Amino acid sequence: MARIYFNSRDEMTCVETDQIALVKADGNYTQIIYINGMVVVLTFGINKLEAILKEKNDKRNRFVKLGRSHIVNHFYVHKIDLLKQLMTLSDGEKHNIRVAFPKKTLKAYKDAVSKMIKLTDITRRKKEVDTSDS
Repeated sequence: MARIYFNSRDEMTCVETDQIALVKADGNYTQIIYINGMVVVLTFGINKLEAILKEKNDKRNRFVKLGRSHIVNHFYVHKIDLLKQLMTLSDGEKHNIRVAFPKKTLKAYKDAVSKMIKLTDITRRKKEVDTSDS
């Protein structure tokens, strides 16, 4: 489990990056929402946290910024409902978080994920064909 420690003048906060479901901007503060619903507030903006997450999770690339005020851990994305303008984040067991987004933002994310899945399927099929020819 990856951990990041944030130290301020008055406190130190440990953040378990694998448990982060959602990050929300809140003015000069940032709210981290774990998949179990626990909320941690950091005393700096979302852009700084985004840079730290990219640096610490360089190869896993699990965090995606949606709009200017949200970062989502796409490993927890369970459902995207364009009509209701909701994204459901889930650990597949008992924890669910529903987040409202503009339809345009959800559609762009859904299309990007769909495109990535199609590319992966095409690559996988090509490898299967190549290995069966041998």
